[in-house]
Amino acid sequence: MSGTAQALAGMRVLEISALAGSVAGRVLADLGAEVIKLEPEGGEPFRRALPLIPTARGEESAAWLAYNHGKRSVTLDPVADEAGFAALCASADIVVTDWERLDLDTMDRLAGIARRANPALVWCEVLPFGRGGPYERYAATDTVLQALGGHLYLNGDVDRPPVRISLPVGLIQGGVEAASAALMAHWHALKTGEGQRVDVSVQACIVWTLLNSTMAWQILGLNEMRGGAIRKERANRFFTRLVWETQDGFVFFGPVGGGGGSARIKSYEALIAWMAEDGITDPILTRHDWNGDGQFFIPQEDYDAVTAVIMGFIASKTTDELMARSVRERILLAPISSVAGVFDNPQFRARGYFRPLADPDRGLQVELPARWANLSATPLAAPRPAPLPGADTAVLLSPLNQGSPA
Repeated sequence: MSGTAQALAGMRVLEISALAGSVAGRVLADLGAEVIKLEPEGGEPFRRALPLIPTARGEESAAWLAYNHGKRSVTLDPVADEAGFAALCASADIVVTDWERLDLDTMDRLAGIARRANPALVWCEVLPFGRGGPYERYAATDTVLQALGGHLYLNGDVDRPPVRISLPVGLIQGGVEAASAALMAHWHALKTGEGQRVDVSVQACIVWTLLNSTMAWQILGLNEMRGGAIRKERANRFFTRLVWETQDGFVFFGPVGGGGGSARIKSYEALIAWMAEDGITDPILTRHDWNGDGQFFIPQEDYDAVTAVIMGFIASKTTDELMARSVRERILLAPISSVAGVFDNPQFRARGYFRPLADPDRGLQVELPARWANLSATPLAAPRPAPLPGADTAVLLSPLNQGSPA
């Protein structure tokens, strides 16, 4: 929609951050805000975070490029140049920062400068454990935060140590929630003229990624245990298989046990009807009401037996075959995709989820998962290259030094 206004058009955001704050800034930039990164000479340290990829300008951080496209960059040390920082804050709506760029004392000092320069400004800070608790001054890695947020406990096989998700999902989740919280505070400022200080705890944010595991105790009186391909789903007392090998990959599927109501009952009925077409009618498939009220009293050996029959059927099909029939028959089955598989996903392609980004300065031509929301009236911004260090210093700071808005 060429010429259509974006949701946050006219908003200015200042960002002093590493990964978590960059994710927040990326969300706001996608929504149309002008996001200005404040960086030291030569660029912020996160520009060199692993993994590095080769570009025409040398090796650069893949994560930094992924979460900083569509932004601007100003070389300015807010601690050494308080006047310049205050001038930028006077023209801004939101400041986003995190503990990897600023310590708490510096945050307090700069937040005071920012709020005095602009009482309607929203100051949003992302911290490992938030403010006010015994760990507020503790730094933490994403692995530590995944663990203390409860995510690590649920990943991996029950007879082995837990494993982390390879991407920094804790910091990414914290950044997304920071963007949401900052926008809520900005809405309040628009209504009242009063800015706020937003405190985001990554540890608390991770709890929201646990989904129904957080309510297992209240519902069943049991804590859900971690499990890999075979697990006690929804804190069941029996083990069922959830990861299945196909002819050419893997799928996630819970055909028996674990609850799910009528949708799961219908899914299983469609599965055994399909298996019957292939001549698979083993009595174990219908020996029990596998998804009904009696599922908790079925012996584990029978769960193992029905699993073996279903496993042979799934292994005879390709992932695409399974997906096509599952969509048509409403079988609750999903592919486990590689990165290449995600980019080849026909649903993502049909929805226009990926958008091209040309970055001639770096010699890059890539596709990005850039349409995370389809807003008809205020579409997301098209990807623009991540800024070079200090690329916008002259154009953004010179007007402020002359006493006029940039």
